[in-house]
Amino acid sequence: MADSLHRVVETLRKTAPAAVVRVEPPPTRGLVCAGALRASYRVEDTSLEGYTLYRGVDSEPDLTAAPWETFSTLPHDTAALAVSHTYYFVLRWRNRYGLESQNITSWVVELDGAGESEAVRPSAPFAVSIEPAAGGTVKVRAEYAYQVDGSNQADQWLIYLTNTGVDPNPGVDSPTVVTMTKEAGHAQLTWTSTGQGDGADVRVLVRTRRSSDSVDSDNVDVYATEAETSGPDAVEGGAFLRNVLEEHQT
Repeated sequence: MADSLHRVVETLRKTAPAAVVRVEPPPTRGLVCAGALRASYRVEDTSLEGYTLYRGVDSEPDLTAAPWETFSTLPHDTAALAVSHTYYFVLRWRNRYGLESQNITSWVVELDGAGESEAVRPSAPFAVSIEPAAGGTVKVRAEYAYQVDGSNQADQWLIYLTNTGVDPNPGVDSPTVVTMTKEAGHAQLTWTSTGQGDGADVRVLVRTRRSSDSVDSDNVDVYATEAETSGPDAVEGGAFLRNVLEEHQT
């Protein structure tokens, strides 16, 4: 059976491509077996070998659609791009059997109104929050998925904070800069401010920054809370043990 199947496959491979190889061995003891081996082999076609370039305009490219351009060698100059758009590109390699690499990470080109390339901004933080803490301070939290930005990822937090009831203005205000701690594709911010006045209207804008070229995310969402000086103080280390010792001494 194995030898017969091998001969059938070899014969078809040398003659013409086929999507299905059908095997029907001779009857054995009155029993007829039939089966289909789908895509069990591919016929090479050197014209398929080369690069496929996928492009998305102002969004990630659709990798299930036909590639935007195909070419056989690098470097390659693409067709002209329209101005005032952000382009996302994914480059893949396709072999002579029509099999394509499965990478999905894109690189980004941002063109201004004059057609000049702008530095790619890092992504904005998410899950940003602000809440009152002890002694009139406020606690700010945020998260950032840095792997999404690849080589364009940020490495610093920018914290713009005001306590006058007016939104922070990145064009005027100076931020507090905090170095990110990164782990497993994720960075978290937990930051506590200095003490604010009781009842102060505290507002915060959190951005990310790539320190190598001082390029920041461009998010504008502001979060607010009211400071409280009458809340409980933070627990001091050893307080419980000190109270226990005082009770034993009395």
